[in-house]
Amino acid sequence: MLQIAIVVFREVLEIALILGILASASKEIKHRSNYILTGLAAGVIASVALAFFTDQISASLEGMGQEFFNGLILIASAFMIGWTTLWMQKHARTLSSELKRLSASVKEGRKPLYALLVVVLLSVIREGTEIVLFTYSYYVSGTEINHIIAGLIFGILGGSMIGLALYLGIMKAFGRHFFTVTSWLLIFFASGIAMAGIGFWQNAEIVPSLKNPAIDLSNIISQQSFFGKFLNIFFGYIDQPSLMQLVVYFSCLATLIIGLRIAKKV
Repeated sequence: MLQIAIVVFREVLEIALILGILASASKEIKHRSNYILTGLAAGVIASVALAFFTDQISASLEGMGQEFFNGLILIASAFMIGWTTLWMQKHARTLSSELKRLSASVKEGRKPLYALLVVVLLSVIREGTEIVLFTYSYYVSGTEINHIIAGLIFGILGGSMIGLALYLGIMKAFGRHFFTVTSWLLIFFASGIAMAGIGFWQNAEIVPSLKNPAIDLSNIISQQSFFGKFLNIFFGYIDQPSLMQLVVYFSCLATLIIGLRIAKKV
């Protein structure tokens, strides 16, 4: 539940920041709230529609093998989380100025008012798709539905509240720390999810395990212990991983850390 809440929190916070920047920059534009809220509503509806049909899509692809499909969902979710983390790191500095320029163009009549709607719609769909993929990956992994719902509720409420606080300037001095901490958490989440996806593919004999288990840490830190669960939630810890899972985990981790360093310098 905690992993879901943190990822949803981050995605909702990004949406809230985009809405806040647009609302601030376009406050002198008449009827701008109608277009921004319409874009938000349309994006939410599209994301909910995707969530509603995900199970049907899964059922239609069962010929591919459920283990393969589950692994595909997990790996796709890991890719989306990693890519978005790096994208936000690279564009965080320019995002505000780009949105302000868009608002100025609308105000001066160089771009139509519905451009605000389109920007909000696409932003919500992008983050909403990531939320759907991530939560569905937990569903196919066997997470109880009430834990998923609770994670979604806490994540949405937390992201909305912090986004509003940043918009009002209450947490302006601390805003950057949220993105730094959550970026690192998402890097570990993405690596752990990719490792779990490879586990499904190993079971389906799509990829070799190389050696299974590569190491047995269950006598040192059991995955069922409190500390083991803590490590699993935040760092993707598995007490009996295969060699292929370890290769995938550390490859993803290294790639995303290097990408994060590069994104900060670009």
